[in-house]
Amino acid sequence: YLGRPWKEYSRTVFIECNLEALITPQGWMPWSGDFALKTLYYGEFKNTGSGSERSSRVSRSSEVPAEHVDTYSVKSFIQGDEWIPTSS
Repeated sequence: YLGRPWKEYSRTVFIECNLEALITPQGWMPWSGDFALKTLYYGEFKNTGSGSERSSRVSRSSEVPAEHVDTYSVKSFIQGDEWIPTSS
C-alpha cells in the first residue's frame, strides 16, 4: 500500500516515483469507519512502474493537477532552496 489515514488533515503525495508491483491496485490501505476520511488528501502525479496504474485506486485518491505539483516540492514545503544544495 501507499499509505493510510493516520490523522485528520493528513496529506500523502507521491510525485514522479517508481512504484513497484508490491503496491496494490487500490493503492491505499482499506479503512473502516470515517475517521479522517473527510479531511485527508491522497495524491499522485506522473508515477511509473507496475504499481502506478491508477484505474483501481480507492475513490479518495486524486491525480495531483500539474499546476499544483510545486506546492509539494522541497522548495515550497520546507523552504529547501534556502538550505539544501542543488545537484547538477
